[in-house]
Amino acid sequence: MIALSWELFGDAILTGVLLSALLPLLGAILVLRHQIFLAAAIAQSGNLGIAVGIALGLGGHAHGSDVHGHATETVLGLLFAAATGALAMRALTAAASSLEARAVWTFLFASSAALLLLNDAPHGRQEIQRLMLSSLLGASRADVAIAAALLALSVAAFGWRRRALLLWATDPESAAAYGHRTAVWDLVVGGWIGIAIGFAIHSSGLPFAFGGAVLPVLFARAVTRTLRGTLLVAPLFGAASFGVAFVAGDRLDLPPGQCTVALQAIAAAAARLRPPSRRT
Repeated sequence: MIALSWELFGDAILTGVLLSALLPLLGAILVLRHQIFLAAAIAQSGNLGIAVGIALGLGGHAHGSDVHGHATETVLGLLFAAATGALAMRALTAAASSLEARAVWTFLFASSAALLLLNDAPHGRQEIQRLMLSSLLGASRADVAIAAALLALSVAAFGWRRRALLLWATDPESAAAYGHRTAVWDLVVGGWIGIAIGFAIHSSGLPFAFGGAVLPVLFARAVTRTLRGTLLVAPLFGAASFGVAFVAGDRLDLPPGQCTVALQAIAAAAARLRPPSRRT
């Protein structure tokens, strides 16, 4: 059974494992910034970018099934997500008190606008609904390569500038005092998070992209209670939980993306119920 699943869904499994390790690594930054919902807003803005591509006739749905068209839709989605991430992260530094409201506005506007744009487009609404509910099973070999590249570059960036990155994430004012260009960090890191989450929603859907960026981080924080432990445990737990959820979904004929999010949510809730450790 597992061998057959690998033959049919090997690309989906690899994409899921890579994204399950990548998303918590980047989601930890949003958690440190106390802007968890921003992940959902970025993901939904990617949907709006794809909808714009379809509405303008740039994608495959306007001219039949077309690989180049689908690639154009995906690129537009990533651009919208990257722009949302960069601008929102910059707004966080400039006006932290209003960013949560802006994230909610972005999520709701993008959700509504995407469906309104495609109300009369052939198969357009179905495409947006697919992105909302996708379960990873349609991932391709190209998705594996992109996910691997995003993970490798993210890990390399953390290893190269970890201290500066964490200082910027936890205390932007101190980072500026030490000479770091916080505006550049806002745009670059925010844009990178946008690209990663935008790609995740393209290949796996909104629930998996949003849940995978947040839930493993919440689990790791509750279990380790240290920043270093969170950054280590969250990606490992994300990848491991996807593996367990995929096997369970395969046995029970359930979508692996939704199984993963449900498992991570249960684990995060259970971890928060664990009594605090006593210091001796």
